[in-house]
Amino acid sequence: MKITYQIDKFAVNFFRKQFYKRTIENKSVRLPKFIAWDCTRRCNLHCEHCGASKESYESELTTDEIKKIINDISKIKRCFFGATGGEPFLRNDLLEVLSYAKSKGLGTGFASNGFLISKEKAEEIKKSKVDSIQISLDGLEETHNKIRNNPKSFFSAIEAIKNLQEIKVPILSVATTLTPNNFDELEEIHNLLAGLGIKKWRIVIIMPIGRAEDSKNLQLNPDQLKSLFSFVRNNNHKKMYIYIGENLPFLGEYEESVRDEPALCPVGITACCIGVNGNVRGCPEQPDIPELIEGNIKEDSILNIWQKGFKKYRLNEAVYTDKKCINCKDRNNCYGGCWVMRIGGTNCIYDLLNKEFCNQATDVFFSRCRI
Repeated sequence: MKITYQIDKFAVNFFRKQFYKRTIENKSVRLPKFIAWDCTRRCNLHCEHCGASKESYESELTTDEIKKIINDISKIKRCFFGATGGEPFLRNDLLEVLSYAKSKGLGTGFASNGFLISKEKAEEIKKSKVDSIQISLDGLEETHNKIRNNPKSFFSAIEAIKNLQEIKVPILSVATTLTPNNFDELEEIHNLLAGLGIKKWRIVIIMPIGRAEDSKNLQLNPDQLKSLFSFVRNNNHKKMYIYIGENLPFLGEYEESVRDEPALCPVGITACCIGVNGNVRGCPEQPDIPELIEGNIKEDSILNIWQKGFKKYRLNEAVYTDKKCINCKDRNNCYGGCWVMRIGGTNCIYDLLNKEFCNQATDVFFSRCRI
């Protein structure tokens, strides 16, 4: 048992209890610390697992509209504003917007496939003073190019990483979506990233949205998932920090040996997402559908939407509406799992590991009778 992990877990539970209590009492809650901007669904690649393909839009927020939103966000102390997509660099105003956010005192960043980050573009990024950049890399050359359906995508991603290293981005990380198609290259990807000087590597498994919605063959099997956990446990902090993405917020018996700290799902607690057309939802991966939309920034301010919405996350509805969660002793550890994974029925770690779920539930503060 990691003492530091247990201390962090206590703090996370306490933090969530405060949100629960204040939501029940209809009081204001703490403002978000991270706001994602789903800036476009346009993309220059065609990845087999893409979640951004789940919707398309006729129009996007204008530069002036997003700057107006940033004015509101800047009222929050120590807030981070990050752009995602699609491919963010298909918006010609991306760096203008991020520079504006920076001038307003916000932390800034973006996630990209790297295809458009030339040396010249890297110099523009340097001038914008972006704090954090994440580049996607899903395998060695042949595999990455096949997954992303472009013969130049691997070279472009590697060159982007090198160009960004040269301008000394404060935080440069790589994200890998792991599937059976690239699982056997895990160790080689690790060595490649170490050689490139990467210090932070995020590994995620497939979310059942977009092109991966009906692709069961892209999901890791139980043995592969266990091997992934063992790999992270054995290699974390040796060459770089390696962490499992938040769509697996609880890892069952592997949790404390793999993670340094609990993975709090931030949706409605510390984070939210502004969509392409101004709809506000929990995170970029969530579908833009009525039951997940909390409001629209063209009709209300982001601060008002934050205070009025997101109740199902703060009251943790999944714990008391899912029969499996109700009877699970680990419901205070996973809180019902990732809401996006729940769409495809892949939210339970015990199902993913092909293990019988825990059925020794104890009292939990998220009980329906207390709402």
